[in-house]
Amino acid sequence: MTASFQSNNILIGLVVCLFIPFGDFRKLKLSPLMSEILLTLRLPFDMIKESIQLILISDPVDDFSEQSLSRRALNGSRYSKFLDLFRMTFTPMTLVTRLEKSDTWRVHNVISASSLDSPQEVSKQ
Repeated sequence: MTASFQSNNILIGLVVCLFIPFGDFRKLKLSPLMSEILLTLRLPFDMIKESIQLILISDPVDDFSEQSLSRRALNGSRYSKFLDLFRMTFTPMTLVTRLEKSDTWRVHNVISASSLDSPQEVSKQ
């Protein structure tokens, strides 16, 4: 973060290091990774938005759907795929249950029972 060696800066650095998966970083592609990191910074706002939406659902039902990996995750490194998974799982209305194929996530969504009549709403998740 900064050149300061205060304990909170060191703690933040250690926490960030825990999120970096171990592996060979010679194959790390920076351009897809940077866009994934920028999207990940938006997570707190998405989490608040989805939390409010979840509170407002009066008749929640579980829905399982398949969602393709993002283009950035497909073209990037394993770390880009990890950030794609992390972003989907971090928000309260979605949870990735598994990787179906090499390019498709199986995603659990919490939706309103009234939205089951409109297939558009389910596919947006």
